Amino acid sequence: MSGVKIHTKEDAFRLFDEAVTALIHSKFIVTQKPITDLLRCLVFNDQLHAFLADCKKGVDYEAELTSAVQETETGYAFVLPKGNKRVIALVTGMLRDFDMGTRSMSSFLHDFYPADKDNHEKYALFCENVLEPYRDAFRQSFLYDIDEPARGSEEERAKIGDAVIEGSAPMFAALRTVFLGDNKLSAKKREDLIYLTDGLYYALEKGDIRIIKTIWTALKLLLADYKKAARKFSDITEFLALYALI
Repeated sequence: MSGVKIHTKEDAFRLFDEAVTALIHSKFIVTQKPITDLLRCLVFNDQLHAFLADCKKGVDYEAELTSAVQETETGYAFVLPKGNKRVIALVTGMLRDFDMGTRSMSSFLHDFYPADKDNHEKYALFCENVLEPYRDAFRQSFLYDIDEPARGSEEERAKIGDAVIEGSAPMFAALRTVFLGDNKLSAKKREDLIYLTDGLYYALEKGDIRIIKTIWTALKLLLADYKKAARKFSDITEFLALYALI
């Protein structure tokens, strides 16, 4: 872990992020140390420790673990619960079990991932399906106090602060600039792309999840082969995904 001094929540999150990223990038056979390192940072950093304690309030770990095991046509699947804090409580508990030896990661991988894959491939699926959502849930809940995913009926409105929305404006402006500066675009296509970009930001201001997803999907399709806008559109996509809007 880095030697950065921990003063802010962002500093604390970077400590966690560094540890969980090290675990995700580990090989299956050498996961013991990165698991221990991750758990230590959650214990010894006061902000992370207090946050984890809050996530565990009212959560029955064994009940969550049982509920996460779901029967399918081909066997059993491990499905994370809804709500970031429940995900954090469950996955942290599992990592603690792996660390203490009360639960076997090899057995877990054997039970929930395809038999035709070796442990390294199964571990990669575990990272994709469990550890990466765990990291995302931690970021959303610890830094932005987002717990439940902002999904539901078409009438649901996202609850995103005005300051956050205003802070995203430069990303939309940057995308607009790409379109305005590209002389190879026809006037009609440039107009359409700018209209959709402005419409996406307007939908974000209104918090209309259905319209946000619709306009974002339209932009994604239109920009599929448009490399000049790839980075700018990716920034917007990451922002919307962070707040569970797409």
